[in-house]
Amino acid sequence: MKQIALATAAVLSLHAVGFAYAEDIRIGYVDMRKVMTESKAGSKVRADIEKTIKERREVLAREEQRLKDLQQAFEKDKLLLTENQRATKQKEFEEKVRAFQQARADAQREIETKEREFTSKALPKIRDIIRDLAKEQKLTLVLDKNEAPVLYAPEGPDLTEKVMQRFDAAGGR
Repeated sequence: MKQIALATAAVLSLHAVGFAYAEDIRIGYVDMRKVMTESKAGSKVRADIEKTIKERREVLAREEQRLKDLQQAFEKDKLLLTENQRATKQKEFEEKVRAFQQARADAQREIETKEREFTSKALPKIRDIIRDLAKEQKLTLVLDKNEAPVLYAPEGPDLTEKVMQRFDAAGGR
């Protein structure tokens, strides 16, 4: 939201300067999603996250099957159990279901944390690279290709590949 407000303010301030200087305004674009996912560091993090997802899914699938088996066994033996035994087994099963749901939520939080950690480490470096490229190419404004609040702008330089190259060269950190 802050980025949208800043970009809008920048465009409006450029407009306020007047069209006499319009030829001096140069706008560039960066596909931040592509930089974050297709750079070497982004690809490595994505592979690590996908590996974690696969591992967690396997563990959770086994646990879910175990819970189904327990429920079937309980249903089968329910008529043979006393009221106290039934209540105890039901309570134990519900506790295991809660533990399973907690494990699933923990796995999701772990994945989100990994993504946030990568983003928080990568963004300052990427912004520095974009700033340097913008200065080198004498750009007035650089917008995110996917999230720009601009409905139309003349085609400007796409800095995405250069940003990815420099980010990869810097080791992605």
